[in-house]
Amino acid sequence: MRLIAAMLLLVGMSGFAVPQKGKDAPAEIMAAQQALKNARNELAKAGNDWGGHRAAAIKHVDAALAEVQEAEKYAREHHEMK
Repeated sequence: MRLIAAMLLLVGMSGFAVPQKGKDAPAEIMAAQQALKNARNELAKAGNDWGGHRAAAIKHVDAALAEVQEAEKYAREHHEMK
């Protein structure tokens, strides 16, 4: 649970700033996405099941990554970024 809270804090601190019209995704979004990918890779290599919590954490990271992708898709569809 602490790991999930730390990951959510990291993503929250990265700031999901709304991209300006005609701009690429903000560096903070890209950094948050990379941090989530790194966290997922570390969890995948962590061994042991940890009572199912490791697998649950991976699912939460995957969900967070999907949300970031949806945010980028939304921003592109609404011309908030190119």
